Amino acid sequence: MDILCKSKKCHELHAIRGLSEKTLYRVTRWYIMNLKQAEQIVGGLSRPSKMPSYGWSISAKRCNTGSKLAKIKGSVCFNCYALKGRYMFNTTQNALDRRFNAWSDDREKFIKAMVFIMHNKQHIIDTGVFRWFDSGDIQGVEMLADINRIAKATPHVKHWVPTKEYNLIKNHNLDIAYNLTIRVSNPTRNKSFKGSYDYVSAVYDTNLKDSYMCPAPKQNNECGTCRACWDKSVEEVVYKAH
Repeated sequence: MDILCKSKKCHELHAIRGLSEKTLYRVTRWYIMNLKQAEQIVGGLSRPSKMPSYGWSISAKRCNTGSKLAKIKGSVCFNCYALKGRYMFNTTQNALDRRFNAWSDDREKFIKAMVFIMHNKQHIIDTGVFRWFDSGDIQGVEMLADINRIAKATPHVKHWVPTKEYNLIKNHNLDIAYNLTIRVSNPTRNKSFKGSYDYVSAVYDTNLKDSYMCPAPKQNNECGTCRACWDKSVEEVVYKAH
């Protein structure tokens, strides 16, 4: 019997594929019993110290484009923070791999568990935001489609996906949820990325005029009340290089 539910009915429901977003959460509640179980199913959540809420991440070693950029001096991925320091501890790498495996082993179970979390974890409900990939990046159109389904089933939460998967974002044909902001990162420093994609970000060594500067360096390296990265009215967010 599936660990999600002890009843035959719920076990049968778990085999269903292609559920509409309108019914996804209703069905999810039938077979996921509590938050602890749901978080176990998704491999656990991350809690970046800068962020106002929780996130979900995988190893930066899995970045398709970022792993190449990490070898190029002057790129935003060179000397990547997620490829050094505490991110390289065995316990951290194990947690990151556990999350990736949780998704790849059973995508449908992952989706439903994540939807359950969004509807039941009080801090996410209170802040109304969630970040994907404080480490790592989208692994392909399947992962993007799954994140999009989760966003559509959780309209009370704003989702932010920072990414450097340029071809994927240009070429997918998904109907992106209104509450999902895919913010594409400029691969090089000190250059605006406006006009390249709908929502973008850049890294500068100095302040950049006419773009929104991330205020974190001035407020204890925390988001504080800022939610620009999730905000679709903000075309470009600029981060100060550090």
